[in-house]
Amino acid sequence: MSTVAGYVEPERVTDSEERTLARSLTIRYIVASTVIFFVSGLLGALMRQSQSDIYRLDDNFYYAVMTAHGLGAFVGWAAFAVMGLSWWVLSEVGFPLGRLGAALARLAYWLMIVGVGGVVVTTLFFGFAGSWVFLYPLPFESAGQWGDGVTGAFSASVLLVGLSIVVWCVAILVVVAGPGLRSPSTSRVNRVLTAMGFGILWPKRFPSERPVPYSVIPLTVIAIDMIIATLPLALLLIVMIIQSFAPGISVDPLLAKNVLWWFGHPVVYLLLFPAVAIYYLLVPRIAKRPLVAGNIIAVGWTIAVIANVTVWAHHMYLDYPNGIQAAINTTMEPITFALTIVSALSLYSLLFTIYRSRWVWTAGSTALFLGLVSWLLSGLSGVINATIAFDNFVHNTLWIVGHFHHMALMNIGIVIFGAIYAFTPSLLGRPLYSDRLGLWHVWMTFLAGTAVSVVWLIQGLDGAPRRFAVLPEQYDATNAALIPLVAVLGLTQLLFVWNMYKTLRGHTSAATTRDILAGVPRPRLTSPSLQGFAMVATLLAVTGLALAGWAIGRAGADDVPDAYVPAVAELPSDATPTEVGGQLFITEGCGACHAFSPAGTTGNVGPSLDTIAPDAERVAEVVTTGLNAMPAFGNRLSEQEIAAIAAYVSEPAEP
Repeated sequence: MSTVAGYVEPERVTDSEERTLARSLTIRYIVASTVIFFVSGLLGALMRQSQSDIYRLDDNFYYAVMTAHGLGAFVGWAAFAVMGLSWWVLSEVGFPLGRLGAALARLAYWLMIVGVGGVVVTTLFFGFAGSWVFLYPLPFESAGQWGDGVTGAFSASVLLVGLSIVVWCVAILVVVAGPGLRSPSTSRVNRVLTAMGFGILWPKRFPSERPVPYSVIPLTVIAIDMIIATLPLALLLIVMIIQSFAPGISVDPLLAKNVLWWFGHPVVYLLLFPAVAIYYLLVPRIAKRPLVAGNIIAVGWTIAVIANVTVWAHHMYLDYPNGIQAAINTTMEPITFALTIVSALSLYSLLFTIYRSRWVWTAGSTALFLGLVSWLLSGLSGVINATIAFDNFVHNTLWIVGHFHHMALMNIGIVIFGAIYAFTPSLLGRPLYSDRLGLWHVWMTFLAGTAVSVVWLIQGLDGAPRRFAVLPEQYDATNAALIPLVAVLGLTQLLFVWNMYKTLRGHTSAATTRDILAGVPRPRLTSPSLQGFAMVATLLAVTGLALAGWAIGRAGADDVPDAYVPAVAELPSDATPTEVGGQLFITEGCGACHAFSPAGTTGNVGPSLDTIAPDAERVAEVVTTGLNAMPAFGNRLSEQEIAAIAAYVSEPAEP
């Protein structure tokens, strides 16, 4: 098949006042978000060196830094950057901002700047250390480290960030339903649905003079989703602001947590979906062929717009009181898996668009390809998190930190760099100073960033807790291994700074000058054999990580009997079943979920055994087969051991 069969060069948008406006806004967003990126990165490095005991931070300051780093890197950099790049994506496919769209885009910019600034001030200067997810009511339980007024100021800052997101979403809907859509419909709802790709499925019901560009679809979807997801969080933040001045006002903690994650999960896609829009624009343009299976994508995005705001509770698998919350959490698992359909379709489409094409390996295109690799790898670790049985073991460990950084930095972050490199000539009207320097930056970022995430994944599988200022001594070696990796990752970003500085000054390297004189960019690594090598290396990396995870998990499973058999063996040979059951109750971790006064446990995930007082038959049944979030122990404990636990719980011995 010809690499250009069926490919039609998209119409080029000529410079105009609208184009100049989009260029100015995009550059403004990129510059501001990049500054936030470097500040957040320095805070992250400060945390890592503290955990490696180079210079130990005060515990509260550590958590304050963690709060600023999390919100700064995730929203202030990654989300802010792709929000800004979206204006240029829309301009590239012929969607002008218009007066209202431009005004809203400016408002979103300033709301984000002021909001992120407030987060930095309240954390680093006033000591707010309630975590970047500020799980209610933790911000009001400071142990004297910060006051309720600081909590109110922090909440107001986050509220401004949320308003920035909502305003940006409204601006996106205004633009995609505007004249660039070329739809004869006068219905605003019909035009938005057309922009969401419904015209591909039902062209007569949702007509347009030209096919809706694929890049527009994910932007429309995330704009709808984030408006739905952000407004309830805004109400919660307003209540928190009021509570900071009127302590008698409060919210049910479980309800507050549901509201937080109703927003907290879709905001992940505020990063991913605009990044996908960048992929949909640049990959066909670089490959010089149409997007493979493009029409099928519309089906996937129809799933996404529904599933994306109905999966929030998969962040709450460990919050399993009996009743409606247990049912909600259980429902989230298959809906979460449904979201992988969208990612799978996009990855299939994009990778096969690249395959056997005229792909030229520049800094921008290499970053896009490595972003796809990271999307695949981080998605696989995400499937672990989405599975209740697995999440019960990894949720409160550094596995989650490894997955999250892999997704946010190595998937989204590297796409941001790729887009900046690819868009620089059209944004600045001049070539990139050095594409070779950009390639060094992209590859070093990918290798060092991936290695950092892998270390966290390994630590997580070994049980290293997350959100701990000081890790147990057994992780000293792996913490030490992180320091050179983080140093390489940080220093590598100086290549990006130097490259962009020289570009802004209008300088060009000798290699770039030769490319310009030749009239075309020099192909790099374009032979079929090297393309095949890249694909095979990716598959080997996926297989290697899967086997490593299986081996580590298997080793952990083999260690399980040693965790409790010796403890039981220490009991006298004539120990009663109740005494054996009491020992098993402790060693099997039952008290982590259940309050039971004879054992001195106060867990509140499951029902209080003091309150419900079950009989031995009921205890044996539940321990054997499991119930709601409680796993089954029938394949882990013998019948005699289960009977011993049942005897202890139903007829407890005196402690």
